[in-house]
Amino acid sequence: MFRLHSKQHLYPLVFMLVMAGATAEEPRYNQVRLQAQQSTSVSNDTMHVTMSTYGESRDPADLARQINSDMEWALTLAKAESEISVRTGNYQTYPVLHKNEHKGWRGQQNLELEGEDTRRISDLVGKLQERLQVKTIRFSVSDQKRHAVENRLIGQALDAFKVRAGIIGDNLQASGYRVVDINVNTAIQRPPVPYQARMSAASMEAAPVAVEAGESDVTVTVSGTIELQLP
Repeated sequence: MFRLHSKQHLYPLVFMLVMAGATAEEPRYNQVRLQAQQSTSVSNDTMHVTMSTYGESRDPADLARQINSDMEWALTLAKAESEISVRTGNYQTYPVLHKNEHKGWRGQQNLELEGEDTRRISDLVGKLQERLQVKTIRFSVSDQKRHAVENRLIGQALDAFKVRAGIIGDNLQASGYRVVDINVNTAIQRPPVPYQARMSAASMEAAPVAVEAGESDVTVTVSGTIELQLP
């Protein structure tokens, strides 16, 4: 008797669930998608430098000693600057061929420098060029500064979104609107690399590198859907 009674109430329950789902999927009307965007230029405050030590030898062990000697010397100088982030990068060796005949080995290892004190990094790069070569120098906005700018732009972009929603509503003679969904996206566009070089260490003087940090563009975009209350 208990099982029979349970089956008698199963079908109405399923029917109610299906009806509820169908109601939730009913189409919505008077919806408009729109977006607003705010952007600003921000001074770059972080300098990134990639330097390399190169070597060539018929003996791979001798090549490794050359590269390790240069890198240990560079790390000793760089780590003395507490305000500069220092790390080693890729280490590569590859054969030297001439008319398909093996003549020896070449190798290189990168040194990565990063910091906000442009003058100090430039001075260090000038010293390191005695034995290392500059590959690239670029600039960026620090995370702390970028987040502060983004937070300010988010408020401005939301205000602009509301202004546009109001303009649309007024033109369509809506009594009001409600936000159905909204998305906030941020982006940063960095300038092209202002300095790039691959020169022999003998041709470089131990002098500070002349660079200009430049600016980056920070952009916040607010997009979403509003539902107008039309007569």
